[in-house]
Amino acid sequence: MRIAMLLDAWDDAPTGAVISTRRFTERLRERGHTVTVVSTGARAEHKIALPELRVPFAQPIITKMRTPLAWPDRRSLARAIADADVVHVHTPFLLAMRGITMAKRAGVPTVATFHVRAEHILRNIGVHSQTTVDLLSRFFLRSVYNRCDHVICPSEFGEHELRGHGLRRPATVISNGIPEEYRPTDRITNDRFVILSVGRLAPEKRHDVLIEAVRRSRHEPDIQLVVLGDGPLRSRLRDQARGLTNPALFDCLPPHELISYYNTADLYVHTAEIEVECMSVLEAMACGLPCLIAESATDGTARIARSERFRFSAGSPQALAARIDHLIEHPDELKAARADHAAAARRYPIDTSVDHLLALYQRLTARQRVLGH
Repeated sequence: MRIAMLLDAWDDAPTGAVISTRRFTERLRERGHTVTVVSTGARAEHKIALPELRVPFAQPIITKMRTPLAWPDRRSLARAIADADVVHVHTPFLLAMRGITMAKRAGVPTVATFHVRAEHILRNIGVHSQTTVDLLSRFFLRSVYNRCDHVICPSEFGEHELRGHGLRRPATVISNGIPEEYRPTDRITNDRFVILSVGRLAPEKRHDVLIEAVRRSRHEPDIQLVVLGDGPLRSRLRDQARGLTNPALFDCLPPHELISYYNTADLYVHTAEIEVECMSVLEAMACGLPCLIAESATDGTARIARSERFRFSAGSPQALAARIDHLIEHPDELKAARADHAAAARRYPIDTSVDHLLALYQRLTARQRVLGH
């Protein structure tokens, strides 16, 4: 099968959408399928490189986030679509809009994955208005999701959100999945209680809540905070973390290098308030790392928390500090949670997700052949 993957950023963008699409692309190619990536960045084999779209006023934040937008050159898109059995879009911007239009004209089935929420964009430019969120969500529905043949949601929560904003197209829940290399290994005993957080250093991730919770913890002198990721708030968060007894470690690593951190930390904390499916939580769980998860109306991640003891009120450093203190003071409970978390994560193997994705592609292309006749 020949698949065209359309997404705005590819080369070094630190986003879940890019990481997930890379993983699916690699596995599809391993199974013998031809995947052509259409995106910004450098030219490469099986990739069509597009020029970058410069956005006045918003360009500084786009650059800081390392998430460029693509200018959908018609000739390049036409070349990708002409060779494709299916066109799969991953980001709901101009590239997706034009790609869907051209694919429809060529009679090629289209799929969109719901990676990007309106809140992701608006929080990064300081907009919190629910009215604006609703307007932008409906725009994405009208211009991308409701124009595709099928929509993929990484979680049931994501599908619920899209339906609530007016999704009318068929949809299937397919998890981003967990690669097989994310699994428990022999653990070491840490001198300090290591709390790990992985993710983009952006406003909606709320790392500020985690730093303040550590500061308020009764066990603050014994905690080592590790924050792995990059983003526009890096300097601000470093400044906020100054004064902790044990200086917080900030670093940015490629995904495969995170496995050792998942397997040496004592606790993972997810403070984000906006997610569709949090891949880093799934990865941590797969490595047997207990996860404390923020409970937010705009983030469905808390639904996979293993019990109420592993949830806390989003945005509340006090609630998070109380949960951290309880787990530090009950090490047997934390130890027992490791096996439970690892077992729960086994429900999300990435190969199963690839199976579901391929089955969907095959249904769409078979239907298109029937319609074409």
